[in-house]
Amino acid sequence: MAYQAYQARQFERAITTYQAIVDAGLQHSTLYYNLGNAYFKQGDIGRAILNYRLAQSLAPRDNDIAINLAIARAHTVDQLAETRQGVMANVAWLTDSWLTMGEAKILLLGLWLCLTSWIIVSILWQRWQRFFGIMIAVFALFLFVGLSSVVSRLYIDQFYRPVIVVAKDVEVTSGPGAVGRYSLEFKLQPGVEAHLLERRGSWYHLALPNNLSGWVSAEAVKEVRN
Repeated sequence: MAYQAYQARQFERAITTYQAIVDAGLQHSTLYYNLGNAYFKQGDIGRAILNYRLAQSLAPRDNDIAINLAIARAHTVDQLAETRQGVMANVAWLTDSWLTMGEAKILLLGLWLCLTSWIIVSILWQRWQRFFGIMIAVFALFLFVGLSSVVSRLYIDQFYRPVIVVAKDVEVTSGPGAVGRYSLEFKLQPGVEAHLLERRGSWYHLALPNNLSGWVSAEAVKEVRN
């Protein structure tokens, strides 16, 4: 029904149907991708980017998702250069681009099993201990890199969660409150991608591109959370 509505250019109906499926608990990259397409056709760049990001988190190597996300980003009013905060954010971004969290955890488990297997083998066959030592060092290195990536992604998810601005003319203030109580720093338009630093009631403290930061109403943004 949603696909037929989209093909008939009834984008509002398609959005309602796709969103109902999401709200029912179904998570699939194609579903978020189609929802992003419908929002894009409606001119809702913020929610289009949000759903493309959600689709990409489930299918990071999907070229169609990457292309449409890039197109949507090119349509944002605020063309801000993304700024990543620190080593952990960069490691998380690197692995996000080619592995889902589930795949990263499976890979980590596989590396651990390989490492322990080589250790056991080296104990049983000491004649080849030098060769086994090299293999143990190699797998230990890969295990360290894999563990670092998973820990980084868990850290980002917990303390530096990605958010997308979905409202228009979002006022960014110097503190957790409206203009008048706090000074107006600047305004944002839909599609800006930021990171959530802190919550205070109905206000979010965001780390924004170009090393900017400020407080916005929680209703103005959506978290990139499956």
